[in-house]
Amino acid sequence: MRTRVVVSLEGRILMEAEITKPVTVVGRHPACDIVIDSPHVSGRHMLFRLVNRTVYAEDLASTNGMIINGLAANHQVIHHLDLIEVGRHKLHFFDDSMLAGAVSDLESTVTTEFERTMLAAHVPAPAAPPAPAAANMAKGDDDLDRTRAIRGNPSLEHTRPGVAGPPMALKVVDGERKGEVIVLDKPNTMIGTAGADTALVVKRAGKLLIARLSGHRPLKLNRREVGPGTHPLTEQDVIDVGNSRFEVILAAI
Repeated sequence: MRTRVVVSLEGRILMEAEITKPVTVVGRHPACDIVIDSPHVSGRHMLFRLVNRTVYAEDLASTNGMIINGLAANHQVIHHLDLIEVGRHKLHFFDDSMLAGAVSDLESTVTTEFERTMLAAHVPAPAAPPAPAAANMAKGDDDLDRTRAIRGNPSLEHTRPGVAGPPMALKVVDGERKGEVIVLDKPNTMIGTAGADTALVVKRAGKLLIARLSGHRPLKLNRREVGPGTHPLTEQDVIDVGNSRFEVILAAI
């Protein structure tokens, strides 16, 4: 298992470091394994702990704390494409066994990684559709190729023990695939149109967050533009990504 972190600041890649030792320390002190020279980073801010094939991120009682996928964390298992924030710097975690190629541009690499794992639609097509609908079905197949939710690797679906909530889903209320229901049962779900406006819904520790992933138009939550970073989601929230609108609902059991 080869894993690494790519350190960036304001979208600019600063360094890459492999996680090969049992303990890899991140901080401002020159003796750290990953040195981040910033007043917002503590001398020994956090560490990565490698146990067999599992990587943990642990905060070292730092001044500004550690954020993983938008949530403050002290000790947590991390997975391929997770994002750790220390001060103003971002540490993007990659498992090379799941990575298609080198990391040269963070946004395009992350987008490509999610597109590479696309699966079929979440809602099956109606059985035996009437013959006149054949043309529309062909168009739907084209739309499906462009817009899909992404299922993560089942082996990475770890959440904190004892934390569970009602299953949630997104209902497409306007735009492409109107009426489709996307069950949010995976760690990462991309919504929108691949290659255009997309957003990422992250499920961690029983909580849902959303972040803009790519595109030219801003992400809207409850009809208000939201800035960079992750934003919490709750039932009945309305999300606008490009030409599509989604509502957060309870998934049917």
